[in-house]
Amino acid sequence: MIPAPLFSGAFLAILGISFLATVAVLLWVVTLTFPPDARRAFRARWIRKSVLLGVLCWMSSLFVALAIAYLKIDLDARKKDAAEHPTLEKTTRLMGIDMPPGTQLSLGTAGDMHSFDTAVFPREVDVYGIPAKAVEVRSEFDDEAPRNDRNPVHLTALGLTITGPRSLDGWVCDAGQPMEIVLRNDARTRSLWWCRLADGNRVADAIVPAGSDLIRDTTTYGDGLRDDDYWRIDVAQGGVFQLAGLALHGARLRLDRQHRIVAFTSATLARAIDIGGIHYPAGTTVSSALRGLREKYPGAWVFTPTRGQPAISKTNGPIAEGMSIVQAPSGKTYALVRDAAY
Repeated sequence: MIPAPLFSGAFLAILGISFLATVAVLLWVVTLTFPPDARRAFRARWIRKSVLLGVLCWMSSLFVALAIAYLKIDLDARKKDAAEHPTLEKTTRLMGIDMPPGTQLSLGTAGDMHSFDTAVFPREVDVYGIPAKAVEVRSEFDDEAPRNDRNPVHLTALGLTITGPRSLDGWVCDAGQPMEIVLRNDARTRSLWWCRLADGNRVADAIVPAGSDLIRDTTTYGDGLRDDDYWRIDVAQGGVFQLAGLALHGARLRLDRQHRIVAFTSATLARAIDIGGIHYPAGTTVSSALRGLREKYPGAWVFTPTRGQPAISKTNGPIAEGMSIVQAPSGKTYALVRDAAY
């Protein structure tokens, strides 16, 4: 398809002439309104000047028509925007939240207060026990419900703009990003779904770096099997998480409901370490043994050296590239497997 301009040069030229004609008509009207001499001059040659004025009015009609159409469109848009973004004049209870006067709403359906997508409060408001400055209505898939691919169950979620650290479900969330909660049992129960972690969170007796992301997440496989994980922590970029003597960069931690680590992936060693007679350089990829290996080697770790930085066994020397070492935290080596990095 050959691209074509929305307005041709000829049209723009005609529109420009119409605009100039409109200006001329306005100036003529102003001139005839005030100075008496101008009115006498017009009456002296009223036929010729009436024809000229009529021609100018005809020439200006295009610009005037477009201006009126634009003003109407703009007015309709303003009315629609006002209907979709009202400001509350009195305290109103919406979705179980008492919203004070001055609250600015964004509605999904104009005029329907209960269809609000976002609400910005003039001051902090209690939102299901959490002080917040704003709330955004969202939806999340309920992975606790029985699996139903045809009709998946969704939960009402609320993204809260918080002004300081907030605690929920044993986690302390920071104000850097919205804190998301979900409502269950007809909003009688609220639980944390996502947040940016603040200082003060600990897992496995280790400090979780501030700025890490906490996500409600359960590992589900295609055959319907679910792991025991309930939470996921993506450790903040540049942060180091200490796990049983391992200093880990970029770790993705999977935890159960009681905040106990059940698995970890995507990590690299922040520092070199010797385990059970094998030296692993910094940068080695490490994870817990996941499905397929964990059944055979419960609790094992899987180390995969990077190219050019091999792991070195004290007894057998460098371990071949492309091989992963399955090893117990105690140092016992279970097996060498072909590239099992997670």
